[in-house]
Amino acid sequence: MRTDPWIGPALGFLAGTTFGSGLAFLLGWQGYQVVSSVSIFGLAGALSGWIAGQTFRRRKSQM
Repeated sequence: MRTDPWIGPALGFLAGTTFGSGLAFLLGWQGYQVVSSVSIFGLAGALSGWIAGQTFRRRKSQM
């Protein structure tokens, strides 16, 4: 099965924004704090998803 190179960053962004939103909800943040939390965790998730995708593709090509 062929995978698209954008799957890792997309899933990472989804997970990061969900985590950031949940954290902001649990801490009772409002307004700018929520937007900042979701943005920061979304970007961090996308970056980590991209790194994980590159790692998996390298391992798959070595096999």
